[in-house]
Amino acid sequence: MQICTPPSDHKELSSESLAASHSLNRRQFLGSSFAVAALGVAAYSGTYARHEFEVTHRTIPIRNLPDSFQNFRIVQISDIHLEEYTEPFFLERTVSEINSLAPDLVLITGDFVSLGPLSLNVSWQAAGVAAEILSTLKAPQRFGILGNHDVNVGASHVIDPLQAHGTPVLVDRYTPIERGGNTLWICGCNDAGTQSPDLNAAIPAHPQAPVIFMCHEPDYAEKVLLHPRFPLIDLMLSGHSHGGQIRLPFLGPLILPAGGVKYVEGIYRLQQMQLYVNRGLGTVGLPFRLNCPPEITHMTLVRA
Repeated sequence: MQICTPPSDHKELSSESLAASHSLNRRQFLGSSFAVAALGVAAYSGTYARHEFEVTHRTIPIRNLPDSFQNFRIVQISDIHLEEYTEPFFLERTVSEINSLAPDLVLITGDFVSLGPLSLNVSWQAAGVAAEILSTLKAPQRFGILGNHDVNVGASHVIDPLQAHGTPVLVDRYTPIERGGNTLWICGCNDAGTQSPDLNAAIPAHPQAPVIFMCHEPDYAEKVLLHPRFPLIDLMLSGHSHGGQIRLPFLGPLILPAGGVKYVEGIYRLQQMQLYVNRGLGTVGLPFRLNCPPEITHMTLVRA
């Protein structure tokens, strides 16, 4: 009987096919694993991470701080962006947390709403909702300023409901806070990203007391530095950057808007003036945060 031996190249072909099959399966597995991981990160950053705020406690030394303002406590929040994409329940949680801190003053540094993919009517209605929720703040006083989104949806649509619900909006204005016969000046300028602030109107000429200045865009500090009234400012408060919103290891912040590129988050010193940049509560573009939690800043003023 004759035994037929298969050609040797048939075996080689089978081995090559098997190796190719294993390689394809490996690539498919790695691709599927990456897709699952990406979906998991997106789900985490869009649900849990976006709603877990961080309370940052800061002691702020102020030159010539009057005795009656020693240990005066201020809470800053920023960039609420109701309701694209911040939900009312999250702002309510934030207000509840602020009330538990029992600050003397709450300052809100702009972007109450968003100019987003939905209609302007949605933004205008959201401004009213934000105003109602913020009216439940229990601090003795609160003030706000406008951000670029507020101006773009129509400043009056944001200012009117806020002021009707007890949140004064400082647009190139300043106001004194009186305590124990002493004064602390709270100042706010128009949005620097869409308008031309008038710093002569926003900062008192002869304050003879500490000055806290609010401006939505932190990089505008470079222009404030050049103004004759810059030496009068002790503390500048800003938002706008969202801290980058998504921060990856070794890459840092991925989303930085114009006006919030140089000063991204936290405390900076520019000569005698301190600048604090709050990461904000909300998001824009995409409803995601990663390694960059929403922030409530709790500041205690002390004499320098």
